Amino acid sequence: MRTKLGVRVTSRIGLVVGTLLCAGLLFAACGGGGSDSSGGYTPPKGPSVQTLDIHAGNFYFKPKTIDAKPGITTIKLTDDGGIHTLVFANAFSGFQLEVSGGGDSSTGKVDLQPGKYTFYCNITGHRAQGMEGTITVK
Repeated sequence: MRTKLGVRVTSRIGLVVGTLLCAGLLFAACGGGGSDSSGGYTPPKGPSVQTLDIHAGNFYFKPKTIDAKPGITTIKLTDDGGIHTLVFANAFSGFQLEVSGGGDSSTGKVDLQPGKYTFYCNITGHRAQGMEGTITVK
């Protein structure tokens, strides 16, 4: 079917549909998926049974090896120098603590179950230089 100007109507419909699909994909990609800024991580509710104090510096975590009991745990990351993060490998997707110098600290809660958890700094090159540790829960 052609209009008076000779443009095919089906071409216009295809263009409109394509534009709407692209706009929909763009909005979906920008959607947060969660109400907080930590990548969608939802912290456990309730009081903590313990607080784990971890210090981050260039290029270390202190302590590097931690024993903990099971349950809701507050993790406090304190900066000893530099910009660092604390994330978990294969656990607590979206959980991230960040510190940015000058004795800055950040806290977050996780629900630790018996097992071994690896934590590390996800800033490029930091993990490779030794910013990795473990929490063993018994």
